[in-house]
Amino acid sequence: MIRIRTGTSWRLDPDLTAALRRAAGPARTAATRAIVDALAIEVDGIDIAGGRAEGPLLPSLEALLRAVARVVGGAPHAAVAFHEGALELVLRRRGGSALLTLVSLARPSRVLARDVEVDLEALAAAALEAAAELCRELAEAAPAAARDAGRLRAAARDLRRTEAAPAPGPRPPVRARRPGPAPRPGRVACTVDLADDEGVLLAYPGGRPDLGSLLAPGVVRVVAEDGAELLALQGFPFLALRDLVAAAGAIVGAVRRREPALEVPLSRAGRAPARTLELDLAAGRVRAGGVARPAPPLALARAVAEAALDLCRLARARNPRQSENAYLAELEAAAAERLAQVEELAGGDLSAGPSAGQARARGAAIAAGAPLGPGRLRRLSFRRAWSVDVGAPAGPGLWNAGALTLAAGAEAVVAVDRARGEVAWRAAGGLRAAPLPGAVLVIGPGRLEALALRTGRPRWARTPPGADPEGAVALAGGPLVLVEPGALTGLEAATGRTLWRLELPGRPRLRAAAFGGVAVAASDAGFVYAVDAAGRLAWRVRAPGAPCCAPSAGRGACLVLAEAGAGTALLALDPSTGARRWEAPLDLVPAGPPIAWGPRLAVVGTVGGDPAVTALRDDGSADWTDAPPLTGAPAAAAAGPLLVLRDAAGALVALGRDGAVRWSRAAPPGHLPPGAAAPAVARGTLLVPGEGIACLALRTGEPVGAIPAVAPARLAVDGALRVAAMDLDGLTTGFRLATHLSVV
Repeated sequence: MIRIRTGTSWRLDPDLTAALRRAAGPARTAATRAIVDALAIEVDGIDIAGGRAEGPLLPSLEALLRAVARVVGGAPHAAVAFHEGALELVLRRRGGSALLTLVSLARPSRVLARDVEVDLEALAAAALEAAAELCRELAEAAPAAARDAGRLRAAARDLRRTEAAPAPGPRPPVRARRPGPAPRPGRVACTVDLADDEGVLLAYPGGRPDLGSLLAPGVVRVVAEDGAELLALQGFPFLALRDLVAAAGAIVGAVRRREPALEVPLSRAGRAPARTLELDLAAGRVRAGGVARPAPPLALARAVAEAALDLCRLARARNPRQSENAYLAELEAAAAERLAQVEELAGGDLSAGPSAGQARARGAAIAAGAPLGPGRLRRLSFRRAWSVDVGAPAGPGLWNAGALTLAAGAEAVVAVDRARGEVAWRAAGGLRAAPLPGAVLVIGPGRLEALALRTGRPRWARTPPGADPEGAVALAGGPLVLVEPGALTGLEAATGRTLWRLELPGRPRLRAAAFGGVAVAASDAGFVYAVDAAGRLAWRVRAPGAPCCAPSAGRGACLVLAEAGAGTALLALDPSTGARRWEAPLDLVPAGPPIAWGPRLAVVGTVGGDPAVTALRDDGSADWTDAPPLTGAPAAAAAGPLLVLRDAAGALVALGRDGAVRWSRAAPPGHLPPGAAAPAVARGTLLVPGEGIACLALRTGEPVGAIPAVAPARLAVDGALRVAAMDLDGLTTGFRLATHLSVV
């Protein structure tokens, strides 16, 4: 006996029923279709779903009625998804009966009920009765809401009108084992034995996701290096391999993070507790409830991924239409991704060799210049020269390029001639902007546009080759490189034509910088890649962990600041070959990229929430570590022999090359505006953004002037002390030096 019931908790919610009575039109329809409760499928008084089949009642019942109608009409199987796809009910036809299988796809996946046989006519009658009962309950709760069940009534009419068709005839059975060599000692292996006696794979008609056509029975076995069986997973190999491929992803992540051990849950039949796969990553041994066996983690992940790919190939060979099945495509993509990640980790560092001399590390340009005059600077004054509004900052937001200052925001990109204080050109803005040699790349939703730097005229415009880029870098004499999620794409600078595309395993987030003729990208997967102008992988280095910021140049090296266990590490690489020069472990949490500071590199951050600065020598050894008298994570600027730090309250400290404090200033009254830009240095003057811009004599820290009424989130200064300040709303103001006074 089968009975289908809908939950009653929604009827006991007075707020919900009152809302249904008050609403009208589309709002009431949306509210009615959004009623969520459980759907019980009782066979001989037992709910095979165990209360898990929860979701919007109207859509769930509609899907159930249409699935039953397909099976009654002669389809070999049909499926109904509940709980946003996390639970799936598969109906399979066998003569005058229907076999019900309920699968939880939340990992580890579980088969909650398998091949529960019910009379097909009784199933159809139970579904129709449940639909009629829900319509009656809606009418009682809110009479107008019953009119919103039109789709449910239509699905019920279609089921009643469906003429019972004979069950499909038997299909050729499929009995297959994963091709390839038999498991042998010395190699971790994963094999699949498939016993598709009912031709389940052949039942897929194509054109839509279909879990039921992949639930052919069989067993998946995993064998350790010594030939002993680690696992034997009876049931549906597709589900077992889906879980194992997810476990392979966890293994890859743990190996990248250099974790010593990992536990992976694997399902058992029915509602029994999950078993645990225990991996000793350091020793390369695995335990699955018994004796630990030799199975290196990457070898285990590779074996599982290869077995999943073989199953996908077998399914497509048996039924070519399976190539349209989204469930199979998802497994194949995940397995291919895991395999690529395993090969990358197993390959380790890839060096370009000593002959690759195209890359160079060039530090950022600094507009310091000589002091404004001889003697001691005593007073500065500025006058406002221009102002533009470009909307929220896009990318770097504000920078100097030759004689122009560029302000880029969500609403506009504006170029200002600094000498004349006039707008040179104005163009549409975007989500991000990237400064390029002789151009500005504006990135909008589904749009790329390169603007000529001198005129603002479009050089070219096109749609992105993949996802919207997060930025772009230009290679010396070569293409510009788009930095996308998990990919780098080279475009011809003059036309925007795609030259090449490099997709990286796992589609990690990338942070990139140009080093002469190569683009160096650090990935969240813990690798650093260098790609040349032709799109070739020049070198690859495994970093200690995910990057903290984009690679940067300093002391002739490519510097990568990365997570390393509970701390961080600074990795110095040869930008031409990828050769490791040194790796310096750091105890602090960095607040920004490393700073090239004369013969030293400075890393600024916090230790336990307190500010800290570490200065490193050319070989990566620590010269000194200091805890300046500040609070929180400081912003920093290198200023000749001084390193100037500003904390979140606005207090300042200037450190000498020996780490000693040269001068300090207390925090000003009030609060530092959110997102305040870091200090900048020019012409012997320190400009400190806050509530306005404080101008200090660099040598002594004495105040010599101020620019009021601005709150810079971006700051650009040139060698003539022309200042541009952009706030968080994109209002950008330019100032010129009016007077200065020095005492000799």
